[in-house]
Amino acid sequence: MSHSADHIYCLDQRLIPDGDPGLAAAQPMNLWVPSDRVAVHHVDVPTAPERKWPELVPWMLEDRILQPVDEMHFVLGGRVGNNQLQIFAISRQDMQDWQRVATNAGVAATSMVPDFLALPWEAGRISIGWREGVCLVRYSAEAGFAAKPASAWAMIDNLITAAEIAPRLSISIPDSALVPDHLQSMADINDAEIDWQFGDIPRSPNLMTGAFKPQLLRTESSSWTPIIGLVALSLVLLFAYLQISSNMISQQIDVTGKQVQSSYSSLFTGRKPKPLEARDAAEQQLSKLFKQQQSLQTAPVAALIALDSFMASCGCNLTAMTADKEVLQLHITNAEKLKAQALNIPGYQLSIQSGETADAIVLTVKAGAGIGGVR
Repeated sequence: MSHSADHIYCLDQRLIPDGDPGLAAAQPMNLWVPSDRVAVHHVDVPTAPERKWPELVPWMLEDRILQPVDEMHFVLGGRVGNNQLQIFAISRQDMQDWQRVATNAGVAATSMVPDFLALPWEAGRISIGWREGVCLVRYSAEAGFAAKPASAWAMIDNLITAAEIAPRLSISIPDSALVPDHLQSMADINDAEIDWQFGDIPRSPNLMTGAFKPQLLRTESSSWTPIIGLVALSLVLLFAYLQISSNMISQQIDVTGKQVQSSYSSLFTGRKPKPLEARDAAEQQLSKLFKQQQSLQTAPVAALIALDSFMASCGCNLTAMTADKEVLQLHITNAEKLKAQALNIPGYQLSIQSGETADAIVLTVKAGAGIGGVR
């Protein structure tokens, strides 16, 4: 998330009276800070592991700075030419003062960057800007300085002398008369002011490291804790709900399965199928019953059923039977009572012939369109 930007010296226009509730919702902001309060040093890259550099750097610079190292705040920059390490040194008191100014203005500083980096840069050109009587100078992607005009022009002359090819100068200054005559001929001069609010503020170097790490970042990080907790709780509750639902569905399936088995047993004989097999088993039983019903409607079986009322009370014995699609032939012994009855079955033709013994007969039943009788 990108935050707005402004110069630390411009925040006095944003002062908020004490007790204003707006202080509770400080605006996140990237801040430009005065480069003349930031010293830039270059040292040989330490041979120790990189994780130990923050501990070594203060003592490497002890002879270069006027203040005690305990009163200074050091920020590691990137590597520059000739295997050098860029280091920014700022007074701890300045860092505390800048943070206090930001707080009083209702601003939560997320980064602090030297203001010379607000100037544009391109290879072969030195950019020079103006801030309240101070010249800002940027002569490479990561290097620059801020100084009073007299000192700044002398340092710019040194940069031009040291360059193999004389660089062009781009100077933004309210009065061109402030530029030395020998520099005017090689410079593009304009009176544009630096726009601190819309300048492209870089991510590095950010002076707010270590003890001066932005409070906002810590707040944003900690603000995720309850959200993560709620998400975790929601997942636990969702899992518990799914588990309970799964158990209830399993119980319902078991009850339904037992009901299916009980219903199957009341309709069909044989072993009880498993609940998941009950449908197939029922379809097989119904198919079997349907075939049985069809077989009962065939001519021989229908004839037997029709003869049942005669055969039940005659006391005779059925010794043999032959049948095809149309004719049923029965060999019967002890048939005296059966011969004495008037055999008449609607829809069939009946005929009786003598059998091998005196009490035996051969009864032939044939399906017919008319009313059958004994022939």
